[in-house]
Amino acid sequence: MWIALIAILIYSVAGYWVVSNFEIPPIRGMAWLFILLGGICQMAGMWFFGLLFKESIQEVGGNITSWQGFKAGLVGAGVARLIPVGGAITPVAMAWTVRDETSEGTGPALRAVLFNYAGLLIMAGVGVLVARPTGSAQVFGIGLIVLAPIVLLAGVMLMFGSGRLQSLNKYLPKFVRDRLASSVIDHPPTLQTQFYLWSRLILEVAAMWFVFHAFQIDLGPFQAMAVFAASALFGGLPGTPGGLGITEFGLALMLGAYGFRAADAAVAILIYRVISYWLPAATGFLAGGTTFLRSDEAKEAEASG
Repeated sequence: MWIALIAILIYSVAGYWVVSNFEIPPIRGMAWLFILLGGICQMAGMWFFGLLFKESIQEVGGNITSWQGFKAGLVGAGVARLIPVGGAITPVAMAWTVRDETSEGTGPALRAVLFNYAGLLIMAGVGVLVARPTGSAQVFGIGLIVLAPIVLLAGVMLMFGSGRLQSLNKYLPKFVRDRLASSVIDHPPTLQTQFYLWSRLILEVAAMWFVFHAFQIDLGPFQAMAVFAASALFGGLPGTPGGLGITEFGLALMLGAYGFRAADAAVAILIYRVISYWLPAATGFLAGGTTFLRSDEAKEAEASG
């Protein structure tokens, strides 16, 4: 909660500075509709992430409802956004959310998170290779083009290598290996896995595209893929909670590589981050709180108090 309050304060100050120093494009009726569609796509993407988690749990013999998977995805997203290096804790948070339904949630949650990162790597590599950056940021664009095949290859390796978690489990310390033995299995990506994963990522790309389109920043499909995935990976580096500040910088860099000035995109980036960062963070905080209040631990604490 303290991290969230501090982040809100910092973001509010940054937002005030941007609004005071940059011209705000007029937001007309259709623009508000596009922003609303962006929010809907963002939450729909979280739904498919929950389905990916549910499918992974079913592979280890457990079962949860689609709603429980969605709630676990929200809690994981909230943790990833509100805690520094929260992405590493996301699988634990997801498994915690469904602990009353299944004890085998950690391995499936780890699998879902790894597939998500693999998808981002593949999307970034393909996006940059197809929609090559040009314009004023030519040196930066050349660097992206050189890195793109490496990023793409890393994504493919992670996509199909992460399906062999049981094979990797034997290299972990014994006490960790024993705890994860029943939930970490070899589970390569199936067609269903791919459908859930790419539905999630494409919907989140659409969320960004709708918001930017509302501010007359029109990206092509592969440009949007490259901007979204590269900035998400950039923001996932250790540092601030959920890449707060770092992702915004990455978005500005990537848009600059495609010829859009940071001054023209500043307000659009802020609005988009309200949808992509603060909306999942708030709903994840709410989902985690309600999960705890309904848990046996909370009931025992209430009874003892």
